[in-house]
Amino acid sequence: MRLLAADDPPLAQLDSAAARYVREHAERGIGNLVCELQLLDLGQWQMPVSINHGGERADNCYVVSPLTAYSGYARDELQRLPSRLLAHLLKPLVAGVEYLLRSAHIDRIVQVNNWLLSTNLYPSDWQGQGLDELTVQLRQRFPSHAFGFRSLNPASNDVLLKRLDALGYLAVPSRQVYLFDGCEGADSAYLRHHNCRLDATLLRRSGYRIETGESLAHREFERIEALYNLLYLDKYSALNPHYSAAWLEQGQRDGWLELRVLRADCGRIDGVVGWFASDTVLSAPIVGYDTALPQRAGLYRQLTRLCLEEAATRRMRLNFSSGAAHFKRLRGGQPQIEYSMLHIAHLPLRQRLVWRTLAALLQGLGVPLMRKLKL
Repeated sequence: MRLLAADDPPLAQLDSAAARYVREHAERGIGNLVCELQLLDLGQWQMPVSINHGGERADNCYVVSPLTAYSGYARDELQRLPSRLLAHLLKPLVAGVEYLLRSAHIDRIVQVNNWLLSTNLYPSDWQGQGLDELTVQLRQRFPSHAFGFRSLNPASNDVLLKRLDALGYLAVPSRQVYLFDGCEGADSAYLRHHNCRLDATLLRRSGYRIETGESLAHREFERIEALYNLLYLDKYSALNPHYSAAWLEQGQRDGWLELRVLRADCGRIDGVVGWFASDTVLSAPIVGYDTALPQRAGLYRQLTRLCLEEAATRRMRLNFSSGAAHFKRLRGGQPQIEYSMLHIAHLPLRQRLVWRTLAALLQGLGVPLMRKLKL
């Protein structure tokens, strides 16, 4: 068990997707993100590890910054609540939480298996082997940092969650994600939903050619970046990761990112989806389309259909992240609360109290709201 920096000679000898990811300095292709990226080598498994010492930048991306995830992003989400009264009542609470988090240096954190994506995926055959030793090593190496794991949900990571809980890791709810179980292939239940069938018809009749990322010319990755930005940054939140064309092209080249595009007869790319997969779970961290085109074109519906078909073809579970909750429920998406599991027992009392207060607030208020409002 060892932690390797990107320039450590032993890292050059490893050829896993995680090793290539760290070796290529993946964080440098994300415009609003600062972290140190290292590789955790567990022998059979390798995982990227993000390291933040706090104070890197005020708006550091939420995939490495709990401060942005739990305060900055919360401010954005308040603007989207259907009840303006509820948003007004929650605003002082969010401001108070932000003050507490800053005072507790919450961004001083090490996150294992952090691919710098909205959703991290874990190998199905890794159920926490070596966690005891890893916990001891991280505690010794980072005595002033919280450390742990993002993107865990009971449906996909039940054994790992229980293992971490038994070791004293704190469960901090983050969001509600939507899962589609494609393990039955063409007989998967979600494919029978009325909206899924309508989406299939739309995709079939749209006239778009579906092309793989391997077919893209170098210059076309700038179009992919622009389409992602139109949806995730312009429409949703500027706090989402700012993935560059170079980062997207590197991911496609290294094989851990699989792009599919919708190309019109004129040659223009109007939509893109990028898949990241473990051996049992598929996710779609990259989705984008030309938001200036008429809504009747149904580009998001078509891209969703591509994801649902791919999960069924691979007989995998699709983790379709959060957002567009009603849309995903209509297509059979099953909600799951996602957690970060964090080790804080070695931190000073004040920091432990803030972390535990945050976890209690999110469990007692955030989770019921997510479930009640079907966020």
